[in-house]
Amino acid sequence: MFRFTLSALAVFVGSALIACGQPKFEVIGGETYDWGKVKPPKEGYLEAEIKMKNVGSGDGILKLVEIKPGCGCTKTDPDKTELAAGEISTMKVRLNISPSQSGPLTKSITVRHSGGKDTSVTYLFLKAEIQRALNVSPNQFFSFQDMKVGQEATAKVELRNDDQSDIVISDIKVDNGLVLNMKGTKTLKPGEKFELVATVIPQAKGSFNGKVSFKTNHPDHASVDIMAYGMVMESASPVFQKAK
Repeated sequence: MFRFTLSALAVFVGSALIACGQPKFEVIGGETYDWGKVKPPKEGYLEAEIKMKNVGSGDGILKLVEIKPGCGCTKTDPDKTELAAGEISTMKVRLNISPSQSGPLTKSITVRHSGGKDTSVTYLFLKAEIQRALNVSPNQFFSFQDMKVGQEATAKVELRNDDQSDIVISDIKVDNGLVLNMKGTKTLKPGEKFELVATVIPQAKGSFNGKVSFKTNHPDHASVDIMAYGMVMESASPVFQKAK
């Protein structure tokens, strides 16, 4: 019985020592990088450095097998893919911000790493809350539906002032036959919303493209472009005929 106990203890101690000597993956500062509340970047993306470390002990090597960014974020290759105990690998990442993006945003990067025979997966999260003074929703473009030659089509977006000061819209320009329900200048008070309506009577079938542009008194939105898209069909197209 005593011999059995000693043998069991030896196995336990040996296993513990092996476990302690294994490589161990850790992201310095945590697995979530949060920029917090930020204005939309002029470059179109936010950038950061992610540092990954082998916090294990012993001679085991930590290998970064694969790093796969999710939709909306990009990365550069880490400066090291094999880490001895205590070594750090640095990787630059970018969180892409679309022209109409506002509010909370979260994207992920998948990291596969191994310390011997076993491979593990760690998810890195990139977060930010994009704060725009002038929001255009649900998208920063007019989407025309069911367009027909010679018939008026309508599309809408909402303008919202999320700033603390008045936003004055001026120098409104349109092209390709677009008509707006807004002329001259328009002042949006803090928190105020305005439904911007665009109408057009297409003259030819095929792809329709247009643009609305204007200026504002806000330095972050000195010039704003809202594109317009749609597909125009012939008025007598069977697609639009009602079933008898």
